[in-house]
Amino acid sequence: MPKSFGELFRKGFILGLGMLIPLIVVFFISNVVNYKISNFFYDPESYTNPYKSKEEDHIKSIQVESFNDTREGDFVMVIGKIKNTGKEKVSSIKLEAEFFNEKGEFVYEESEFINKALAPSEEENFIIKCGCTNHKFPEYSKVTVKVVGANSY
Repeated sequence: MPKSFGELFRKGFILGLGMLIPLIVVFFISNVVNYKISNFFYDPESYTNPYKSKEEDHIKSIQVESFNDTREGDFVMVIGKIKNTGKEKVSSIKLEAEFFNEKGEFVYEESEFINKALAPSEEENFIIKCGCTNHKFPEYSKVTVKVVGANSY
């Protein structure tokens, strides 16, 4: 005898729920177990990124030999020289100039990439152009220049 549509729908719905609930439980339990296992084997304090340490070595090998700053209206030019004191060729060098007021408070920064790859003992001149036409450059009393990035691509 044919069953009514409502009765078939109700049985199908109950069957579907009966299959869906165990699937959700298994999915949840597997994710929890996976998380626990991965945290058991992963110790973030002992992990060292090999690329990070290599970059730090390259950063240390690039020395800022000298620099001076010149103010021209609303712009400041920081002109200087860097040297590769390491034993490897270094490229993708990123320099950062930070400006501080008389109280020693940070007021501005600008960065610049050096496009040339420096061989060991090689020197290179650089210019960091600071400021923009829409804003007045802040008053400052001290400038520092440091290497914040370097690689050997």
